[in-house]
Amino acid sequence: MKTLLITIDAWRASHASFAPDAAEAYTPALASFAEDGTVFTQAVSHGPATPYAFPALFSSTLPLDHGGYERISPDRTLVSERLQAAGWSCVGVHGNPWLGAKYGYGRGYDFYEDVGEFGLPLFDDTREFLIDRFGLDHPVYRAAQTLYRHAQTPLQRIRGGPDEIDVAVRALETGADDRFVWTHLLTPHAPYTPPKRHREAMGVPELSTSPTALVTRAQHDPGVLSSREREAVKRLYAASVRHADERLRPLLNAVDDETLVVVTADHGEALFEHGQLGHEPCLYDELIRVPLLIRPPADATVGARTVDRQVQHIDVAPTILDYAGLSPPGTFAGRSLRPAIEGDGLDDRLAISEVASTAATPGQINESAVQIGVRSPERKLLLDADGGRYGFDLRDDPGEERPSREPSGAEWRSFEAALDARLDAIDLSGAVAAERDADVERRLQDLGYLD
Repeated sequence: MKTLLITIDAWRASHASFAPDAAEAYTPALASFAEDGTVFTQAVSHGPATPYAFPALFSSTLPLDHGGYERISPDRTLVSERLQAAGWSCVGVHGNPWLGAKYGYGRGYDFYEDVGEFGLPLFDDTREFLIDRFGLDHPVYRAAQTLYRHAQTPLQRIRGGPDEIDVAVRALETGADDRFVWTHLLTPHAPYTPPKRHREAMGVPELSTSPTALVTRAQHDPGVLSSREREAVKRLYAASVRHADERLRPLLNAVDDETLVVVTADHGEALFEHGQLGHEPCLYDELIRVPLLIRPPADATVGARTVDRQVQHIDVAPTILDYAGLSPPGTFAGRSLRPAIEGDGLDDRLAISEVASTAATPGQINESAVQIGVRSPERKLLLDADGGRYGFDLRDDPGEERPSREPSGAEWRSFEAALDARLDAIDLSGAVAAERDADVERRLQDLGYLD
């Protein structure tokens, strides 16, 4: 058996066409593929951005366990390590600067590659000059950055470097049984620059500026956009999701019937909810609810096409190991979702999401910035960085617009207990800071994480 794990960056649960309440054909290829699998309608990420979410996906531990998320401590056993120890070959490919092997993510892989932007020395020197001379938001710099992005694609082809989809397709087609392939697609992450055909399909209005300039302005100051500009940004995001779906089509076509396929997002994306565009550190549902699709091998039982029980990212790695016939390490905190896929149901469990970083210092541990969310499909309890506690009734207030300060009553007791237990369990005394080189800093800046 082979296993394919596809993760898609910044993909909202609302923009998965295989969801029962999907409004538009955002992901037609994935919707077709989902007909043979199980869709989980209440899947939760444990963090609101890539560095906070992936420790849970790969190691079935919460982001602030084992010294936090700046580096993946050897104390966390990755699903790739468990598979490799059992004789599997593992291939990992991504284009996200947060996921470098130097941060611990490459353990257990026979092949692990970052296929993100590569350096163009002359362009890089020019870029730094323009930043110093004009600043990030100046039209001159934005025009130069657009040229830089357009130049990279043909130069990448000349150099012969494959993208993440190419690598994953070859890994599936050439590998023997007992192969694990993970690919992370950076699209639809900001700055939302989909091809024209997808802009037209998703009804993006004509713009007086470039998509990159508009989205960058929205990230920095969303309140200044007109209603038309805000709608244009939302349509650009939808078109970017459709582009991601198109990019995945060759990979989905390469999957044989004997392959376990898991498709999810690392986190969601705010589209002007709660005053932001993107995914700065907060724990509202637009950021932590994610799509999740699991298609088992053909000889495995599929008894439920849709599961409405709440599940979590910490459940993904145990599920992969279950189908591989392997026991989970003792460090894993999640559970296999195979019983739910086979129609046996799941018990209710509260989901924890957390972060300890600020918008100004993304990905860096700050003990004074801890936020925790305890969620069920019906309600959520949030602890903010100032120690305030807020409750939301997700049935009557799904947009989380009417917080209840210090909620009380029998229905909140389990949430309070879970929040207190999590606070007691967090120990960041052993956190190790991760140094980021100039190339990583530049790439994070281009993605909107850094000013």
